[in-house]
Amino acid sequence: MFLRTRFDVPMSRPRTSLQLMVDGRFGPYLGGNFVSNIGNWFQNVAAGIVVFQLTGSNTLVGMVSVLQFLATLALAPWSGALADRLDRRKMLMLAQVVSAVGAFGLALWVAIVGVEGLPGIWPVLAASGVIGIGFAIGISAMNALVPALVDPPDLDQAIALNSATFTVARAIGPALAGLVIATFGAAVAFGANALTFLPLIVVLALTRPRDVDRSSGDRSVRAGLSYTRERPAMPWLILATLAVGWAGDPVNTLAPAYADLFGRGESFVGLQVAAFGTGSALSSLGVGAVRGRLGLLRTTRFGLVLLAVGLIGYATAPNEVVVLSSLFVAGIGFLLGVTTTNSNLQRRLDEDMRGRVMALWSMAFLGSRPLAGLIDGVVADLTSPRFGVLAAVGPLAVGWWALNRVGRADRDDLAQTSTA
Repeated sequence: MFLRTRFDVPMSRPRTSLQLMVDGRFGPYLGGNFVSNIGNWFQNVAAGIVVFQLTGSNTLVGMVSVLQFLATLALAPWSGALADRLDRRKMLMLAQVVSAVGAFGLALWVAIVGVEGLPGIWPVLAASGVIGIGFAIGISAMNALVPALVDPPDLDQAIALNSATFTVARAIGPALAGLVIATFGAAVAFGANALTFLPLIVVLALTRPRDVDRSSGDRSVRAGLSYTRERPAMPWLILATLAVGWAGDPVNTLAPAYADLFGRGESFVGLQVAAFGTGSALSSLGVGAVRGRLGLLRTTRFGLVLLAVGLIGYATAPNEVVVLSSLFVAGIGFLLGVTTTNSNLQRRLDEDMRGRVMALWSMAFLGSRPLAGLIDGVVADLTSPRFGVLAAVGPLAVGWWALNRVGRADRDDLAQTSTA
């Protein structure tokens, strides 16, 4: 039995999600990644709450995202080049160690002096910066490693499951974080994050990826940029990814302000992010069926529409129920957009370029967060949190336009192939 890709290349039938989750190589990696992502949300929620408590500024809450993801913008091209030269598994282990050091240092400091004893917010921002450096080191290796953990026919489903570790963590982590912070304080949440890096380090130490063919050609950053630029669809896919990543920011930056807007406490901060994550997690179970019916490009467009509808509902919500319902819808659209842009790009890559091109994908997806968080926070401070959310809807129109260019590039490619 054979399936066919969009370019009519035959491939054997992929395994199911359950089969991949119990796979001896991919399953443990998936579990370790999930635990690490849970910890990330403990860090994000606790850092946002602490900064908002100390300053009352949405702009400074946005600075947490700025510092955490600024390193991705600055370092991802070089980490991508290293991921095409070095052992990707060991690079990811190093990244986890660096992030764990930043998280543990902040946890220890807050445990000793308390939030009120901090000399301002700079320890939180510094820890976010260190964690961001670790993330920048590892993100390209992480994306490039997935194809080496599964067989080629399983790549799309593996990408969806890997994305689901982020989204399921997004559903569970913020709610747990809000409960832990309300019960035990921010120091415990920061400490829990530090511990969650350990399982993935152990799993990576024991995992042996399958051999993949990597040529010994030009492995420079410039070669990766040229490779991407020479393939018409790739830059537009990366631009569409930037739009999705940008539009996913408001629930992180503005959740504390929305809790304050409705007179709710820390637990409602976690519930907002959890509602977004729950929508993403549930949609990950059906993304394969949607993608099979609509195709990658139409599924991405559908995701952008749902994300825009959800954000507009969030911005205009009259009560907490509508807030959570709108974020649930936005989360569905977010997952569809993230998974399909990643899959669409990965399917086009030569193995020796995977690290560098996926570094560009990471820069678009995560590197957009600093600017998005800053703009959302500034708009919210100058007007209201509702207008801060609406500021994130505009980039989705740019994403839609970019997807149209991807479709045009693919049609031109097919036409040239048929006439050759």
